[in-house]
Amino acid sequence: MRSNKVPASLAPVVRPMPIGPRNTIDRLRSRERIESLARLRAAVLAMDSVDVADWDDSALTDHLEELSATLVAIDAQVTRVADQVRARGFRISEPRAA
Repeated sequence: MRSNKVPASLAPVVRPMPIGPRNTIDRLRSRERIESLARLRAAVLAMDSVDVADWDDSALTDHLEELSATLVAIDAQVTRVADQVRARGFRISEPRAA
């Protein structure tokens, strides 16, 4: 009579689930973080392309109010993000020069 038992060499192997984001919401949150960092880098690149040194005084005077409001808003957002990082107990440091 034959046995219905599966030999150990053919038994299914149970492997632990890999560590890391597995469900959809974790993957979405991870993607959101990556996209947030990309937006911050894009903002830095956008700021790199601004050079008011080339503006004449009349152009600077014409746009001073808007420029001032924008710079104050940028400063407020940078401060907000930095404060959130510091509130979690992390230190913000400048990268070392190569």
